[in-house]
Amino acid sequence: MKNAKAYKVIGFIAVSINTLLLLNAIYLYYSYNFTGKLYMFMYPNHVLLINTIIGIIGISISVVLYKKIVGIRLFSIVTAVLWIATLSNYFFPVF
Repeated sequence: MKNAKAYKVIGFIAVSINTLLLLNAIYLYYSYNFTGKLYMFMYPNHVLLINTIIGIIGISISVVLYKKIVGIRLFSIVTAVLWIATLSNYFFPVF
């Protein structure tokens, strides 16, 4: 029983982090394209699209962990790969 509760807490934390990543990418896309703000550095639209897709996939895999459909090992691997891909997009954007 302790593992089930821990999986729910980990799933909820991961959903929160992935939601923040998703909202950040959507906000930046909106801010770049639909406001009159000028930025010194702008991420390309495809990088923001990739981060949005990664956020959606991360939310879905976190919900699947929360419902106990997948194990913690698969969740950890997928989440680590997605978060590393997201961070690499922010630090080393592909042009």
